[in-house]
Amino acid sequence: MSAVRPIAFNGKFRAGKHNGVSRVADRLIREVDSLLSQMPPDERPPVRLIVPSGCPPEEPYRAITIEEDGQGPSQKWEQRRLPRLARGSLLVNLANLAPVTHRPKVLMLHDAQFCRPDCSYPLRQRLGYRLLAPLMARTSRVVLTVSDYSRQDLTRFGVIGSGRVEILHNGADHILEVPADERALERLGLIHGEYLLMFGSVKAYKNNQVVFEAMALAGEASRAGMDWPPRQLVIVGPDRAALEAAGLHPPENTVFAGPCNDSVLRALYEGAQALLFPSRTEGFGLPPVEAMLCHCPVIAAPCGAVPEVCGAAALMADPDRPDIWLAQIAALDDPETRALAVRAGLARAGRYTWANAGRTLLRLLLEVAR
Repeated sequence: MSAVRPIAFNGKFRAGKHNGVSRVADRLIREVDSLLSQMPPDERPPVRLIVPSGCPPEEPYRAITIEEDGQGPSQKWEQRRLPRLARGSLLVNLANLAPVTHRPKVLMLHDAQFCRPDCSYPLRQRLGYRLLAPLMARTSRVVLTVSDYSRQDLTRFGVIGSGRVEILHNGADHILEVPADERALERLGLIHGEYLLMFGSVKAYKNNQVVFEAMALAGEASRAGMDWPPRQLVIVGPDRAALEAAGLHPPENTVFAGPCNDSVLRALYEGAQALLFPSRTEGFGLPPVEAMLCHCPVIAAPCGAVPEVCGAAALMADPDRPDIWLAQIAALDDPETRALAVRAGLARAGRYTWANAGRTLLRLLLEVAR
């Protein structure tokens, strides 16, 4: 391994709020650490995680060393100080941002949402990404992204040029690493198999409104005497006030589960009739894969990376047709249709593991570091 350049991970993500991007970065690094620990010490390259001061403590690594700098996290730290700290190393940046001046480096861009007018990002953040992202991408040896759809999107918006781009799918099997919270449904007043699950969002591209309109149609059908079993909608994330402030109108009997840890989320997946995922664009679309692993059928809009990731395992519904959503929900009342959807979902989702992602990433890093 003497011919392999040292590897340094950009640890600034550990200083921010815990979100999906930071969670992916942390898990990928831990998978790489596990693989490195299985290699003879004299055959593995030196690998470190460079973090600004004040980051919350985390579980230690087995093969990766942590270097905590004396300065706190900021854009200035990442753009100016980190390149000096990582001098001589291949710098790996897994959370959408990287110092422009450091070479060589690897950059992971999860999606191109910041290029879209309906992304709901603050204007300053959108402009910052639009300025920095192409510079970061063009000064990277390799750009990683989470789907072929994201690769095409980043190319279409001019974020990445003709350089090397590799696809690194997310894992989803973390949802099976914790037991389901056995009391979750009881606390929320839910009955197994009699509710629909959705992740709520005030962002326009998440398209929650089509589901709300579908549930309104269901209410009209029930009042008209049509045979429509009672179903509640359960929303993970924002409450009613937040959604209504964004001009959205959830059904009156909606249950708001609030933010959920993986244990509660697994229980909600396992008890739901289906996960509804109406987003108009997704770089990967993790909830459908998590749901499939938990034997929960998925109804989704055929948009973004969802068709690529879910394949034929998800039932698809037009993002602008609430009547089609209603028809797909009703289709799952047939036991054979539901069983087929569960089997197809398990087979499809089983390919998205963090172990596979870690092996792919380490193989790529060792190649580039040479």
